[in-house]
Amino acid sequence: MATSTLTQIAAQKTALDQQFLSRASITWLQKRMASLKSPTKLAREIVSEKNRNGTFEVGGLYHFFYDPLTKNKLPYYDTFPLIIPLRIDKDGFLALNLHYLPPMYRATFLDKLMPLALKNAREDPVRLRVTYDILKITQSVKEFKPCLKKYLESQIRSRIVPVEPNEWEVALFLPTAIFKGATEKKVYAESLKEIRTG
Repeated sequence: MATSTLTQIAAQKTALDQQFLSRASITWLQKRMASLKSPTKLAREIVSEKNRNGTFEVGGLYHFFYDPLTKNKLPYYDTFPLIIPLRIDKDGFLALNLHYLPPMYRATFLDKLMPLALKNAREDPVRLRVTYDILKITQSVKEFKPCLKKYLESQIRSRIVPVEPNEWEVALFLPTAIFKGATEKKVYAESLKEIRTG
């Protein structure tokens, strides 16, 4: 099986040896993403990659297909979330779905969370030590508010696939959001309004 676009771009990005979320890195990613058009195709590639395995844990970054139980009551929803789990519950988990933010806001938000990262020997982030309580009391990370979602295990429609730390930056900019009920533009506008007024 061929590797996904996420894996391929992450490998190209690694070869450039640019600092995580630096101006040069973000500029390169924005240019690279401009030609990518099909979120559904990208999402299917990622889920079908056989070597994507790992433990689901708080503070990691993950993708999966999702079908909300209350979708008829929601104004819009994302069927392929990019999430950071904050708490694992009996019936599912509370998480941040980064797709509810425009890509540059995702990058800014993740950069603000980096001081909470657990790092390996090379100082690369492995996962984040972040919880809902930490976000709630931290005034500088208001971006979390529109991203906070509860996911039910019974409504997950694929395996949960980890996004490796060396792929995080690429995943922030990769157009994999699949919104139902609204355009990305509308979702972003409402999220930014919630950040400003909340």
